[in-house]
Amino acid sequence: MRGTIIKLVAGDYTILSDHQIYIVRARGRFRNLKQTPLCGDEVEFSYDHLSQYGTIDQILPRKNVLIRPAIANIDLALIIMSVEKPTFDSYLVDKLLIQCALAHIEPILCVSKCEKMNPAIQTLIDNYQLAGYTVILFSAKEKINLETIKSYIQGKKIVLCGQSGVGKSSLINSLCENQTRSVGEYSSKLGRGKHQTRETEFIQINDAFIADTPGFSKLNLNIDESCLARIFKDFDFFANQCKYHTCLHENEPHCGVIEAVKNKIIHPQRYQNYLQLLKEIRGEKKIWRKK
Repeated sequence: MRGTIIKLVAGDYTILSDHQIYIVRARGRFRNLKQTPLCGDEVEFSYDHLSQYGTIDQILPRKNVLIRPAIANIDLALIIMSVEKPTFDSYLVDKLLIQCALAHIEPILCVSKCEKMNPAIQTLIDNYQLAGYTVILFSAKEKINLETIKSYIQGKKIVLCGQSGVGKSSLINSLCENQTRSVGEYSSKLGRGKHQTRETEFIQINDAFIADTPGFSKLNLNIDESCLARIFKDFDFFANQCKYHTCLHENEPHCGVIEAVKNKIIHPQRYQNYLQLLKEIRGEKKIWRKK
């Protein structure tokens, strides 16, 4: 039999196959092969209806894999950020955009609690749009732009990613009113949201499958420093104006990216994010290539 893993909890895999649900376990040989079935995997499995026991026999080829969140075969990533509590984290946004580029996943930046927008965050968001990224301002509470989000996710496998408490579970509740999730309270003492999602699972919304994953704020990248600037869409454009092909946009003379920052075309916060990311990834070996 063939199906899609739509949920994983403590070693129990929920598989959707021909509109039927099966709970199975992974064969021990996957451990020997150092393979782990992931939510989103297309798999071949066996199932005994009499004993109601099944096993995953084979993981079919993946088109992409994310490590954190651990999920496979994603078409679209909704990067959820909040205007406040927790505040907009552009550094995490840029790290997630890089991860999407490495996995060849289309990213959409979705900013929640848009009714509380302030000029500083709006200016930063405008810069992401100017750079060529799709941005949707929404409010689950005020039901703003929910239909716009629905139009983007039709017929796709989607992953929600972002900090805890930014509104991922609230968004799912709003998109799929007949399935409710516990909505996390913001922890003012910790300055971040409380984790509410304890497992990875896909929720079907019409013809889309959307994954709510455990909240996170730490993300490790594995990319060569010479490739970093080419992943930033607008940085790549202005890099054509650099004097040197090997320019890393730090302190090199006649750098097109630095000039764009001086001319306020690239937001200074995004440039500072780039410099911090450059420090973070130095020494990694993985190379990114455009398709």
